[in-house]
Amino acid sequence: MLFILSALLSYVLGVVAFRELKKLGMIDLPNERSSHQRPTVRGGGVAVMKTIVLGLGVIAFRRLDATLLVILIAGATLAVVSFADDWKSLKPSLRFLCHTLATVAALFALRSTAPALAVSYELTYPIPAVLAAVIGFLWFTGYTNAFNFMDGINGIAAGQAVVTSLGAVLITGLASGTWNDTPTLAMLVIGGAALGFLPHNFPTARMFMGDVSSAPLGFLLAVLTVWIAGKNGWWLMVPLSLLHANFILDTGITLLRRMARGERWYAPHREHFYQRLIRAGKSHQFVTGAEMALQLVVVLSMAAYVKCEVTQRLALTGGVLLLWTAFFTYAETVFVPAQRRQTTPVVVTETEPDCLRSHTR
Repeated sequence: MLFILSALLSYVLGVVAFRELKKLGMIDLPNERSSHQRPTVRGGGVAVMKTIVLGLGVIAFRRLDATLLVILIAGATLAVVSFADDWKSLKPSLRFLCHTLATVAALFALRSTAPALAVSYELTYPIPAVLAAVIGFLWFTGYTNAFNFMDGINGIAAGQAVVTSLGAVLITGLASGTWNDTPTLAMLVIGGAALGFLPHNFPTARMFMGDVSSAPLGFLLAVLTVWIAGKNGWWLMVPLSLLHANFILDTGITLLRRMARGERWYAPHREHFYQRLIRAGKSHQFVTGAEMALQLVVVLSMAAYVKCEVTQRLALTGGVLLLWTAFFTYAETVFVPAQRRQTTPVVVTETEPDCLRSHTR
């Protein structure tokens, strides 16, 4: 019920947001890096974040959960700064500072729920604690940005949030036998809010999500993953993290490839695998649909992971990595020939018709 109510509220708020954002002039005009071809309202994810703030706020106050309240405030602050970035671009240093502060707040909030993430002031076990905090910092900030980077075509970010949040709920329930603890309910709100936005963005986009929700969604999904694992066993980080393997691997490989070529890794680009498929002529519907279909396979595999033995778990982990490797390889095999065709000059001879000569010059 919580999932359905969140979806309905998000959809209705999206209708309102469309009108208000249009009045504010928040229109995304196509450019050479765009995957869309017509002006489209941006920042529509404000409806998603309003739903999440309301839903998580109610849960936090009804359960008197200070941990969720701190995480919510951090995510909401991130949303406000990101909305400002959607409206008028902010300096990267300011965005990174905001991500850092939100991450520190989340690590502080999780110190009692997930003790391994706490940095002990007594320094009884300084190395493991500090290392855990560094890993947590990299995971939170890294996935916040990865989710933001991957929000580049219709439906992919909202679809990812729906599938991964419901997948996390399924995995947590199978592992713990509990379906209504606080981080699980928070996942349901997030998944419902993303689902309610989806009709505004897919298959045809009336609105783009924008940084206002893509960055906070990545942040909240990353934080809740750690919270769930901290409550139910750190071994759950493997299946829960693999739900996000497509976004993590696509972003990581793309950034490494750009750095290897000596390019500025942080500069805007269209080099992600999903973007290369679009540039090769595939539709938004095809690419998003393919990714979400593969994501469902991953969810079912990770649900089986929970009940399997060690060797079977290793096989399932390898299977997920192989699945996305195959998808990325497919993207390359489609993209490279398409680029060669686009860059190969057309040689016009005197024997060709006049209509062809005038068209190719």
